[in-house]
Amino acid sequence: MKDTFKSIRDDGRLLYEYIRGSHLYGLNNEDSDVDSSGVFITKKENLLGLGLDFQELVADERNDTTWYEIGKFMSMLITSNPSVIESLFVPEDKVLTKPHPALEPLFANRDAFVTKQCFNPFIKYAIEQIRKARGLNKKIVNPVTERLTPFDFAYTFYKQGSTKIKNWLENRGLNKNFCGLVRIPNMHDTYGVYYDWGAHFEANNIKSWEELYEKEPLVFDFIHNFYELPEVCSDFEDVFVKWFEKNKEVKHYRGMCLENSTDMRGSSVSKGEKPLVHMVYNESGFKDHCKKYKEYKDWERDRNPKRYESNLNKNYDSKNMMHCMRLMHMGYEIASGHGIILDRNVAGDRELLMNIRNHKFEYDELMEIVTADEAKLHEAVANSTIKESVDIDTVENVLLEIRNRFYGRL
Repeated sequence: MKDTFKSIRDDGRLLYEYIRGSHLYGLNNEDSDVDSSGVFITKKENLLGLGLDFQELVADERNDTTWYEIGKFMSMLITSNPSVIESLFVPEDKVLTKPHPALEPLFANRDAFVTKQCFNPFIKYAIEQIRKARGLNKKIVNPVTERLTPFDFAYTFYKQGSTKIKNWLENRGLNKNFCGLVRIPNMHDTYGVYYDWGAHFEANNIKSWEELYEKEPLVFDFIHNFYELPEVCSDFEDVFVKWFEKNKEVKHYRGMCLENSTDMRGSSVSKGEKPLVHMVYNESGFKDHCKKYKEYKDWERDRNPKRYESNLNKNYDSKNMMHCMRLMHMGYEIASGHGIILDRNVAGDRELLMNIRNHKFEYDELMEIVTADEAKLHEAVANSTIKESVDIDTVENVLLEIRNRFYGRL
C-alpha cells in the first residue's frame, strides 16, 4: 500500500515538518501560500523486503506540501541541494513537527553539510530564477492556448520558400481527409501527397464534370491546370468526361493524420498515380509545441491568480527575481563564514527583497544589481575558508544511525 500524508502520520513515521518558501524567509505578503516540507521514514519491510511500495517522495498535486523519505533527503544533502540544507536551520517558530529523536545525529552534524559545494547549487539556482523571471513574461505575452495537430507542422515548397500544406490545400479547395500520403525513400519526413477525387466528389455530391464546374470552380481550375487538360475546343468536353469517369472511383485514402498522434498516416496508392505535391513534416517542431503547450497548461492551472495579475503588465516575475537575489545574498553569507541565515530580517536585506517583490525596480535595474552581487559572490567563494565538500562517509553513518534509532538495530 502506497504511503500518504495520513498513513505516515498515523504510523508515527513523520520525522520532521517545517514551513518553507516565502513565509520561512519573512518575505511573504498577504497573498502568499503557506508551503511546507517534511522528512519521513519508510516502513521497515520496504528496506528488508522487495520494497515494492517504497516511495522517495509524497506530495500534493501542486507540490505545496512535499515530504522526502530520509534516504532521499540524505542523498540530496550530498549534492548540497539548497532547500534541503536550509531545512536543517529552520527557526523554531517555523517548525510544524519537531524533529524526531532519531534525527539527533543529523542536526548534531548540520554544519558539516555547509561546504563550498553549496555555492554551485546556490548560484545555479539563482540564475535559474532569472530565467524563470523572464519565462513568466513569455507565457503572458505568448500564451500557448491552442494545441495544434501534426497537420499544422506540414509544409510544401512555395516560390523560394515554403507554405503550410493546409494553406496549399485550402487555396485549391482540397480537403486533407481525402489525401493519401506515401513516404519518399531516403528523404527524411518527406511525403508524396495524392488525392482521392472520388471521395471528394462523393462528399460534395458531384456527379459530373459540369456540376464540378458549377459548384467548385476553384477545384475545376486546379484540375484543369494540374492535369494539363486542353483549353476550350471541340474535344474539350470529351476530354473532361473521360478524366472524370477515370477518377470518380473512391480510393479510400486514409487522410493525413490523427488529431492526437505525432505521426502522419500513410496510404496505399496504386502504381502510376501522380502526387499533387510533395510535403515535409516537421515532427520535432510538433513535439516541441506539445511540450510548450503542456508547460503552459500546467502553469495556467497552478499559477497564483493574484501573482499573475501583479506581473501582467511587467517584464519580469517579481517573486522569482526576489528569490534570485536572496539566494545570491545567502551564498555570499555562507562563503563569508556567517552560515545559513533564513530570516531576511536578521540578514538585513528584507526591505530590498520586498521592494523587488513589489516591482519597485525595472528589470534592467535589477540585472545591474544581480551582476554586481554575482561578482561579489564569486570573489567571496574564491577567498572562502570553509570546507570543500560534504564527506560521504559522514552522510552514510548519519543515515544508518537514524534508521537504527528508529527501527532498532537492523
